[in-house]
Amino acid sequence: MPPKAREAIELARRGELAGAIRSGEAAAREAPDNGGLRLFVGMLHAKRNDPAHAVPHLREAAALMPGHPLPRLELARALVGVDRVEDAERVVAETPGDTVEALRVRALIAARRGAHDSAAPLYRAAVARDPRDFESWGSLAACLIALGDGAGAIDAVMRALALRPDLASLRLRLAEAQAAAGQAEAGLESARAVAQAAPRDPLARVAIARLEDLCGRPQAAEAALMEALALDPACPPALLALGDLLERDNRVDDLEALVARFPAAGIPPAESALLRSRLLYRRGDDEAALAAARSAPQGIDGGGRGHMIGRICDRLGRHEEAFAAFTEMNRATAASLPGAARIAADYRDHVDRLDRITTPGWYGRWAAAASALKRPPPSFLFGFPRSGTTLIDTMLAGHPGVIVLEERPILHAVAERLAGGIERLTELDEPDIEALREAYFDALDKEAPEAAGKQVIDKLPLGMVDAALVHRIFPDARIVFAERHPCDVVLSGFMTRFDPKGGMANFLDLQDLAKLYDAVMSYWRRCRALFPLDVHTIRYERVIEDPEGAMKPLADFLGLAWDPRLLDHRSSARARAYIGTPSYAQVAEPLYTSAHGRWRNYRAQLAPVLPVLAPWCEKMGYAL
Repeated sequence: MPPKAREAIELARRGELAGAIRSGEAAAREAPDNGGLRLFVGMLHAKRNDPAHAVPHLREAAALMPGHPLPRLELARALVGVDRVEDAERVVAETPGDTVEALRVRALIAARRGAHDSAAPLYRAAVARDPRDFESWGSLAACLIALGDGAGAIDAVMRALALRPDLASLRLRLAEAQAAAGQAEAGLESARAVAQAAPRDPLARVAIARLEDLCGRPQAAEAALMEALALDPACPPALLALGDLLERDNRVDDLEALVARFPAAGIPPAESALLRSRLLYRRGDDEAALAAARSAPQGIDGGGRGHMIGRICDRLGRHEEAFAAFTEMNRATAASLPGAARIAADYRDHVDRLDRITTPGWYGRWAAAASALKRPPPSFLFGFPRSGTTLIDTMLAGHPGVIVLEERPILHAVAERLAGGIERLTELDEPDIEALREAYFDALDKEAPEAAGKQVIDKLPLGMVDAALVHRIFPDARIVFAERHPCDVVLSGFMTRFDPKGGMANFLDLQDLAKLYDAVMSYWRRCRALFPLDVHTIRYERVIEDPEGAMKPLADFLGLAWDPRLLDHRSSARARAYIGTPSYAQVAEPLYTSAHGRWRNYRAQLAPVLPVLAPWCEKMGYAL
């Protein structure tokens, strides 16, 4: 063995990777035909998270050691690290044997492609052969998190931690798994414990930021990211997460300055491609934005890639390409959600069930609820998603006497108290109703303590399905209903990237989406006919074409003194900073009419659902 090789081994044992690499490369030059030495140097580069320098050494090792699978598998792993996934697949396909390491690499490739449903069984097979493989247990947990199986992810990561309780990365993955299981606050506590134990670890702060963001606290998320960058100004995950936050907060100038730091931080162009595309799109450089989006690997964020390509092609008038991209966006999202079609159908069945329950005979059995409210009732803003609810609530937020609750889980807290569903509304007496009101106001005080003394607007786009519950506990509540051309609503919903939970799973398939629109609007019509609801309908198209003419009647309906700030939606959007809906960018822009009648550009693609939407166009007075 060359002296430099012995020196490299000793340095590697001491954890001095830079020196080990220098000595190992010198030894490789002295013994160019030593495949084992080339493998050793390549793996040192890989351990140092430098796959680009690992690839040539590992390729040479594979050529020098044709009968050994390890160099080829390590080469495939490094190729994944430099986003050459197809090359990695070819290397694995040409590698003989079915070892645990081969399973791990195939799983890694599948996960990098975003095929977590394919990767998870491979990782399960790996840990079945080697139950002490903590890395595969941790990787399995990551796949299950991506698939939305929080409980399974917790189990997998706990098995990994039983083997390596010292690894902070696994404890952070536990926090992510807890969040995926609906235990975001518990996950946050886990991440904080890691950060306290590792005060110099920026990644713990990045994990805290993600969880704070998930809990709807973007300012706390940004503070955690700034802590991470104070520890390591070139921390790629912190820089990328901060970029995403700045773009969602409509702080485009700050984002541009941040993106300029990416090359010096060593962030590969592929990893920042989508963020750069969003920035270029905001700046109006559509062709450059499209090129950046198409350069993004599908495995990193296939849904985000399709979304950006679709938005850009739509603005460029390339409608067939745009629709194909949005279809791919929804396909990628559905692939990450096991049973998406079943979830969508279950929600439609839920709406149909509400429709069957909500009858005059059922309503006639309600006991009277005449007690006066101790506090003014909230007003509600309903409307099928993409009907303009975010624009309307942003305009209302400009009024100094208004507080807008943007899709907060307040009414959900009431529904949880009503065990047994809306069938129980007939059983409620005065104390029951008062208890439900108190549950609402308790949740309101917790979520928005600043609401005291202001007119509360509770915005819930799919809140129409809760119309019976709202009327039971707040019979005098005023309801604002946003309306828009049904074809534009359904098209815009299909083009928008939603979190596909519950009813939103219907937005992944055009036909499911049209069925949901029909079901929800039919139920809303039934509620309007049955209950004496106090409703003001406002049309999105009128808000765009004549903002003052639309907003003055709305202000009168809500009992608000007219204030010109109701028309300054851009200032309201900037004042709110974070808007937690997919419309965050649009509401910060001037009012535009380009989305009005957009569906006509996609008439051919919408043809399969026009028979479902046409009756609604007729009922609402929209041309088809």
